[in-house]
This record gives sequence, C-alpha cells and structure tokens, in this order.
Amino acid sequence: MAQKRKVEVTTDIDDESDRVLYSVFRSAAGGLSHLYSQALNHHKVAFEAGQRHALEKLNEWMTVKHQEGMLVTTADISAYLQNELNSVSLPSNPLHGRQNEADLSFSTSLMQSQDRDENAFCSLSSEMEIEESPH
Repeated sequence: MAQKRKVEVTTDIDDESDRVLYSVFRSAAGGLSHLYSQALNHHKVAFEAGQRHALEKLNEWMTVKHQEGMLVTTADISAYLQNELNSVSLPSNPLHGRQNEADLSFSTSLMQSQDRDENAFCSLSSEMEIEESPH
C-alpha cells in the first residue's frame, strides 16, 4: 500500500475563515481517501468470492460428470467454461440486474454509515467470506 503523504503548510494561515476552510477540506479529502480504500477492499473481496464461486461450480459440474461415469477431458472443461462465459455475457441474464442492485445497496449502506473505524469494514469483509467445503 502506498505511503500517506504529509503536506507541510509553509505559510501560516492568518484568517480564521481560511483555517476553517482548510480544515474542512482536509477532513473531506481524508474521508474520500478512506471511502476509496474501502471500495478497493470491497472490490478485492468480491473478486475473490467470484473466483471461489466459479471454481465451486466447475468442481460441481466435474463431480456430476464423474458420477455419470464420464471421463472429463481438457476439451470438455474448456467447452464448459466457454459456455458459462457466453451465458453470463448475455444481457437477458436475470441475475445480472440483481447483482447490480446488491452492489448498489452495499455501497449506499457504506456511504450512509460514514464510520471512520476501519475495523468495521474488516468485520464486514470477514462476514462476506464464503466458507470452503472440504472435497
């Protein structure tokens, strides 16, 4: 993670209104930076959850094929993955809209809380993690 930069004020701020404006600006900039960090962390958690979900679906499909007595080849896996990618990219996918609504709801709740404690986000992230089942 990048180091935080400290800005040194070389001139004294004489006017009280300028001091208040500067203080408000610094506070807003800090809040925006914090919100951006939370968004990056959420993006990472969501991406990793998507990876886990995709691998679980692939494993489930391979298990079903194995139980049917079929030998799964690399070509079969490639065809299955391509089929999954094609079905996800279709705009008529009803799950796509619901996922965007969930992301919007999560983002809205984050912005409304304005909680400066980073531990609150960490606990939210840990609640979102999917438990891996042993195979």
